[in-house]
Amino acid sequence: MKRFLISLVALAGVMMSVPSMATTPEAAKAFVDGFASNVLTIVRNDSFSKSEKQQKIEHLFSDKVDIDFIAKFVLGPSWRTASPEQQQAYIAAYKPFILKNYSGRLANYSGQTYTLKGARGEGEVMNVVMLIQDPQGQTATLDYRLRSSEASFKIVDITVEGVSLLNTQRSEFKSVVNSKGIDGLIEALKKQVAQQG
Repeated sequence: MKRFLISLVALAGVMMSVPSMATTPEAAKAFVDGFASNVLTIVRNDSFSKSEKQQKIEHLFSDKVDIDFIAKFVLGPSWRTASPEQQQAYIAAYKPFILKNYSGRLANYSGQTYTLKGARGEGEVMNVVMLIQDPQGQTATLDYRLRSSEASFKIVDITVEGVSLLNTQRSEFKSVVNSKGIDGLIEALKKQVAQQG
């Protein structure tokens, strides 16, 4: 259940774009609120099958998220030591991995709601805090960081109950690279995508 909640906020924060002149905490809060509502419109629509919901979410995610930035960040220093061919293969493997990872969880929507608790920041970096609640009364607090870049907001990290999701994935990837190398990580990503269908 909590993994779904994390995915919802991650997706909501990553995908929506707004005018660059609106780089205020209020604009960041409106950005999160607007896109979270759009995501929920998809996942609440019972006329869509689970696979249709997943496809629609993947399309939105692919169109709006800076997958290259996230992919390079979570690979860490290994990005700089990888060959150009490995870098290209890694990005190609990471994109479907992250798309299916988030969209598959969101397609399992089961009645969660959200409340925006506040936004803060100045200049290019904003933080928005969201409280997610499920029908059983369980809650999770998420704080995710947005940056304004040209004509859009993009998410740069998500913290769930004090734990950074990007840093967690970066640690996991480092472990795989240390034991199996970059090529091993690429194959592991491909395998996970294949298992998810």
